Amino acid sequence: MQSNDTLRKLRDHQLIFAITSGRSGTKLMAHILEKCCDIQAEHEAMPRANFVLRSVQAHPDAAKWWLSSEKLPAIASRLDERPYGDISHLYCKGFIEPILQMGMKPDFIVLTRPAREVASSLYAINCIPKRSPSGQLVLLSPDDPGVLAPDDWQRWDDYQLCYWYAKEIERLQQHYSMTLPAAGCRVFEISMKELTDEAAILQLIRFLKRDPEARFDVATYRDIISVNQNPKAKLSAELRADLSTLDEKEEDVDATLARLARAS
Repeated sequence: MQSNDTLRKLRDHQLIFAITSGRSGTKLMAHILEKCCDIQAEHEAMPRANFVLRSVQAHPDAAKWWLSSEKLPAIASRLDERPYGDISHLYCKGFIEPILQMGMKPDFIVLTRPAREVASSLYAINCIPKRSPSGQLVLLSPDDPGVLAPDDWQRWDDYQLCYWYAKEIERLQQHYSMTLPAAGCRVFEISMKELTDEAAILQLIRFLKRDPEARFDVATYRDIISVNQNPKAKLSAELRADLSTLDEKEEDVDATLARLARAS
């Protein structure tokens, strides 16, 4: 498919992307949308943006090239008649602006989870911004362009870096919630906890379907939420023993970010 054909097809199709941190229920959301809501939903669809994230952070113009040459043609080749959603935490890390520049106006789901829960989950699987291989692969780093982070971020321990990352995603969620509607995109906010709330899912599907009378398959939904969609290691013994110090660690990060925000 030629590039112009790809863009035309995608501009005419309802696209749905997520703005989220990861470790926030993306896999569960994709399953709910696909199995219960008549939406063609994928979880972190191939080709995956994590393999170009570092290049995009170093060279932001690379995002548009990768989207137009690899990601978007792959999505276009898989579309059926249903709305299409790629539920991934990577779009908010340098890929939203190029998508808008190419004339697409997706719907965005802002999927939230409390920062401590995100940070604890990342820490438990040793996914540390900048410091671990997996953290380098999929997370923003405190020395990436455009993030809100201090020059001396190295003084923070691994948990604090995970917490910083969660707070940075919250900052991006707030930014996009304010700016995307002005760009012609619709935005719906839902929390990870609300993914197991039938009333919240009903509101989500009515938003996505643009139909105030839309329904979803409740029986299948109940089967899906009864199973952990993304099991990972339990909270590490080290972190469990360290829970008493989390308030202090988080207060340090919060105070630093508040100071930077006031100065910006």
